[in-house]
Amino acid sequence: MSQKLQLQSKQFQKVEQAKGRPLLQWVGKKPLESVQFYPAQETEVYGDKGTKDFNKMFWGDNLQVLSHLLKEYRGKIDLIYIDPPFDSKADYVRKVKIRGEKIEGTGQGIFEEKQYTDIWERDEFLQFIYERLLLMKELLSDKGVIYLHCDWHKSGYLRLIMDEVFGEDNFRNEIIWHYFVSGKYPSEFAKDHDNIYVYSKNKDVTFNYEKQVDKSLYYEKYFNKQIVTGKDGKEYYEYNGELRTFEKQVSETWNMNKIKRDGKEIVGYPTQKPEELLERIIRTSSNEGDVIADFFMGSGTTQVVAQKLGRRWIGCDINLGAVQTATKRLNQIIIDQQEEKAKGFNGSLGFKVLNVNDYDVFKNELEAKEIVMEMYGVEPVKRIYFDGVMDKNFVKVMPLNRVLNKMDIRTMLKSVGDKLDSFTVKAKSKAGEAVYEEGVLVICSGMELDVVDFIKKENKTGVKIEVRDILTDKKNLIFKKKPEAKIIVKAEDKKLTVELKDFYSPILMRKLEIENEKVLKKENKAKVGDFKQIIDSVAIDVDYNGKLFNAEVMDLPDKKEVIKAKYSWEYPKKGKNTVAIKIVDVLGEEYFETFEVNA
Repeated sequence: MSQKLQLQSKQFQKVEQAKGRPLLQWVGKKPLESVQFYPAQETEVYGDKGTKDFNKMFWGDNLQVLSHLLKEYRGKIDLIYIDPPFDSKADYVRKVKIRGEKIEGTGQGIFEEKQYTDIWERDEFLQFIYERLLLMKELLSDKGVIYLHCDWHKSGYLRLIMDEVFGEDNFRNEIIWHYFVSGKYPSEFAKDHDNIYVYSKNKDVTFNYEKQVDKSLYYEKYFNKQIVTGKDGKEYYEYNGELRTFEKQVSETWNMNKIKRDGKEIVGYPTQKPEELLERIIRTSSNEGDVIADFFMGSGTTQVVAQKLGRRWIGCDINLGAVQTATKRLNQIIIDQQEEKAKGFNGSLGFKVLNVNDYDVFKNELEAKEIVMEMYGVEPVKRIYFDGVMDKNFVKVMPLNRVLNKMDIRTMLKSVGDKLDSFTVKAKSKAGEAVYEEGVLVICSGMELDVVDFIKKENKTGVKIEVRDILTDKKNLIFKKKPEAKIIVKAEDKKLTVELKDFYSPILMRKLEIENEKVLKKENKAKVGDFKQIIDSVAIDVDYNGKLFNAEVMDLPDKKEVIKAKYSWEYPKKGKNTVAIKIVDVLGEEYFETFEVNA
């Protein structure tokens, strides 16, 4: 039985209905009455093997991750910070740079790698957020607080949804994060702030007033009060003939710059937030040992700050690039903390990477869409909702890291009906209804069993709808080639030596060739003088058990350095072991190989 069919027989978790007012309506709005439990597979572990309470990082659709967490963490998460999509109508990329020397023809060997797209249909976006917020409320503890980070694109809608889910009486603050922006704005004010909505589950919450950093405090005396010096020499103000002391206040307007482009924090991941911002949030609304969660993790800044401050944490992202970036950042912090453990750090020094559902084909949703469209020969078009055309049909590529469901079909049929003027009328049926020349091809990755039957019954548009499943077709699709490596592994007298002799990444080299053509205006092969320049990290598990990857040897070079390529390890006793080696290139492509040794 396939994994997807097995999941259908799994248990379901009930979800409390939102009772707040006011209610925001949109096409396809549907509350979650229950959610399916999704199992998680532990795939990697980092840090101290003896850790009793591992922090957790999930790779997967956060709706499925949230559903998974309900079983163990319902009512146990003390602080949630999320920085979800803003519906900014943009594709987000991270800068990729080859390490070390310049690459011939490519300047500094810099190019862009798409991570995710932030282009939504409004109703689809609102339902996406609504479902996830309902589950996050279930996970919050009684003292828990949630911070939702957004900007002008959808802030008004999101405020109403937060009122509905958490109750408008549980609104705490609207933080204005003000930052510097460059450029001229001749016809409007500069958009130089983000909004962060703060809601609680109940009235009694953690709020560490005394732990606010100094720059967030101001004094009443700055607001037009008459200052009086008392006999004790201290400053007071007069109120109805009485001298009163000035009270310290914490402003909900935070003046804080974004990360400097040349700053030490920057990791090249799009939409990365400064550690200072997350530190202020985490210090304010949690204490050591509390559980912090971020379900749109990105580069992992929330987890990084939580780790530094001794909080327990949970992270999640659907993009493999985000998981890789966060894993590397956290590994380096834990290495530093292990060396400084004697200084009184009480937090966890280990974390696990887990998969929810099975994502073995694509690295992220944007890459998935591009690969599938290329393989099927779909010509991209810039139309709202549809992704391209093929054989006169409009094509819609559904999210490829989950199965197609009936809610997707309802939304699609509504969108087709709204855009019938884009289709050509071919004929009229006996009933006088239009029959259209073009159809719609839906591409998905797995589907609920009754989806095709559901389309037949619900489709009243006159447009022919066809569904193609890549899980059925993928044997005929040529997906990208994996990296290749030449590794020499030797073991003798309890000593293990690993030497990386060569590494080749077909997709990375192809991208370099494309960049070369842009720079030189002619075809020219990209040349990398040293294969170590294209490797981002190396991890070695010296006694791999075949299930959980645990790296005893980590090579995490700084931005301007390259990997060592030669490694050694001393076993405590002689015997047979499986050595597993994981190599990640600067593009995020992974190479994994195991070796049997007898040391």
